[in-house]
Amino acid sequence: MIPTRQLLKPDLSLPCLLVLLLLLSSGCQTGSGVDTGTFQFALLGDNPYAPESFPKYERMIDSVNETPDIDWVIHLGDMKDGGTPCTDEALAAIKTLNDRFRMPFVLTPGDNDWFDCKRESAGGFDRRERLAKIRELFFAEQPALPMNRQSDSGRFPDYVENVYWQKQGVLFAALHVVGVNGIEGGMDIHAENVAAAVTWLETVFSVARQDDVNAVFLAMQADPYPFSGERGWLLSLCPGGCPDVRPGYEALHAALLEHTRQFRKPVMLAVGDTHVFRVDKPLYDGDSLVEHFTRVEPFGENEVHWVRVVVDPSTPQVFTIHQELVRENLR
Repeated sequence: MIPTRQLLKPDLSLPCLLVLLLLLSSGCQTGSGVDTGTFQFALLGDNPYAPESFPKYERMIDSVNETPDIDWVIHLGDMKDGGTPCTDEALAAIKTLNDRFRMPFVLTPGDNDWFDCKRESAGGFDRRERLAKIRELFFAEQPALPMNRQSDSGRFPDYVENVYWQKQGVLFAALHVVGVNGIEGGMDIHAENVAAAVTWLETVFSVARQDDVNAVFLAMQADPYPFSGERGWLLSLCPGGCPDVRPGYEALHAALLEHTRQFRKPVMLAVGDTHVFRVDKPLYDGDSLVEHFTRVEPFGENEVHWVRVVVDPSTPQVFTIHQELVRENLR
């Protein structure tokens, strides 16, 4: 056997040797090729909204594209204003704009994208016909992700937009739930969307429990929790009682609460709708806060920025939120 000291270069000092041995024994590597299990993606929504915001949106796309190691983009819908035209040409222009993202683009539609197209200012379209057009434009091709679609499961064959996929033991899902208050009608379509989402939640969490994933990330346009805060404080502001759940979303809330109760690992719900960047915990089980449930909402409308979500399955919280302000878009 050759003595160890004869294998070393004569000028290798003892401290250097100790460092080398520590690196080898810990399995550490140097350089950028270390796989830590951590990954990240871009989250955005309620943009570009108006055509005059297209230049800002283009700068935001550039910001996302220039950020290293962004695995995909999730857009939470409302790509346009609810009162702007819903013509084929207008929707195609938005599609062309989003095609500039270099990474897979995942969309969950918003009410402005099809439901509000019935408005006279938007063209007076039939809602279901515009939804079919959105599906034709944005969902004819599946993003380059290992996706499962609700449309393949039988009960809701039209819902190609409701999907889930997994990475590094974390499950991601998109739910087509749009912001509707009933004033403009269409509650039959809304009820159908919610029913499809509730059914899809059952599938998503069944897979999450079966595969023993570390966390679940859900994405949809509508925000079912318009009021968020400590219960006593809210009561002082709303003597008549602030609604815990947005009217028309009770079934969705019940499903979210029940599945989150059973899962008992981090659940993050990404919503759009109100255009306010926030990260908070709006879900209560009776009077008890559901601490492992978190809501995140990205910027919207006039604020054309994005959110970077870092996913580290080895940490207790799994998700870390970073606001990415596009300097040129600051007002």
